Amino acid sequence: MKKTMAILTLATCTVATSAQATPEATELKQGAAFTTSALAGAALGGPVGMILGALGGAYIGEQIKQADEVDTMTQSVAVANEEIERLNAQLVQAREETEKLQQMALESLNTQVLFHTASDQLTERGRDRVERVARLMQQWPQWRIRLDGHADPRGTDEYNNVLSQYRAKAVEEALVAAGVKPERVELYSHGSSRSRADKGDHRAYAAERRVDIDILSGRRKPEVVMN
Repeated sequence: MKKTMAILTLATCTVATSAQATPEATELKQGAAFTTSALAGAALGGPVGMILGALGGAYIGEQIKQADEVDTMTQSVAVANEEIERLNAQLVQAREETEKLQQMALESLNTQVLFHTASDQLTERGRDRVERVARLMQQWPQWRIRLDGHADPRGTDEYNNVLSQYRAKAVEEALVAAGVKPERVELYSHGSSRSRADKGDHRAYAAERRVDIDILSGRRKPEVVMN
């Protein structure tokens, strides 16, 4: 009996390793294993041997099926891992491109609010600009704002420092009134220290009575600076 089973196993294993793990190949190997085992059993033991051979072929055929299913799953996992790596690479590239486009958009949104001589009150045009910026800030909660107040060179340094701070504060208050949280606003004042206007050039003075509004990405704690 042991000799019979050894011969059956040898015959069917030879068939089991003769094709790759595909559904069609698995069925072919199972059928061949069943037939080979039955024939080998009949040759060795007559009808009883044929029955034993058929049972052995069925068992080995099931083992073939399970082994092929494992091979197929392994190949599928490998393919899936390659696809995940490819998608991750595309995601990283898309994120980098998005960040570049966002930075370009932020730079294009930077603007200025101009003031009348010796005034820290927003003009109608200046208020419109501030409200437009506030609407954008509500749509992009991760953005923050930097305000830089300036003054023209007329008057004392002390006066210009205070005036430029009041101008930046006026813009900040307008932003907060329009729905922007105070912690998203950084406030700076520079007086007339950054003036480039020639003495007596009133047209150039007009451009220096301003608050620069810079929209930035990310979050930082606000601070007040005077210089």
